[in-house]
Amino acid sequence: MKTNIIYILLVLNLSFVNAQNYKSAFRSDVCNCLEEESLKRVLTENAFKRCLRETLPKYAAQIDASIIEEDTQQKFLKGQLARKDLLSAMPSELIYSCDVYFKHINFLRTSSLLIMRENAKEDEIEKYDQMVALTPSATAYFMRAKVHFKLGNIKETEADIAKSLELNPNSENTISTRHELMLLAWVLEEQERYKEAIEIYDKVYFGALDSEVAKLRALADKKSGGTIANIPVNVTVEDKENSNVNSRIKTVKVNRTDNKSKPSTKVKKDSTSLKKLFKL
Repeated sequence: MKTNIIYILLVLNLSFVNAQNYKSAFRSDVCNCLEEESLKRVLTENAFKRCLRETLPKYAAQIDASIIEEDTQQKFLKGQLARKDLLSAMPSELIYSCDVYFKHINFLRTSSLLIMRENAKEDEIEKYDQMVALTPSATAYFMRAKVHFKLGNIKETEADIAKSLELNPNSENTISTRHELMLLAWVLEEQERYKEAIEIYDKVYFGALDSEVAKLRALADKKSGGTIANIPVNVTVEDKENSNVNSRIKTVKVNRTDNKSKPSTKVKKDSTSLKKLFKL
């Protein structure tokens, strides 16, 4: 019995090592493809997808070999999931391991900010000053924060976001405040407060479907000297959503005698909001 357990552990350990080896080699091959592409033309999202598409078949055998499963159908399904996980992890992992890709993503981030500020109009702020004065709501402060950010008023942006979150009755709900928190993370990055920005990205991250947040988190971490080992373990959208729903269910039980219909509506609303965010 003891011998069998040791054998199983050895097999699992060998499988894990092989998986890590092919993932590292896969990243390297994709990076080489991107480097070759960058010598010919400016990198695009289509070029990135093409490199993934061309590289993946070379690793099919290694992916399947890393899966310990006797049932043929289950092995096939796990193989498909392994491929999906590999591809979804690539953007953030390449930011750490592939210099040409890091520079590409950083350029896109910087470029979007410069274009935003180039098109910003100073007199826009007056309109939102009046809005805040007349109706000092969470929405009014957030709208003014966005204008301040376009104008490069970093401290004012941060102050308005803080006020918006303070006034928002759903401030603890990361789905409801996602846009505010994402802007705040950008503001913190502009001040090179990368660790604080990363904490926000971790807070709003919803797993594999949320690749944009994963890339922004990796970008901030890389700039602060982080390595690929800092990538967090994936949390799926379903896990996050179920967590929110479970917390709502507790609220339903507490308030059931007061109102039976409202808590149920809240759960449905949260689920709908999450699906809209990812256009499911």
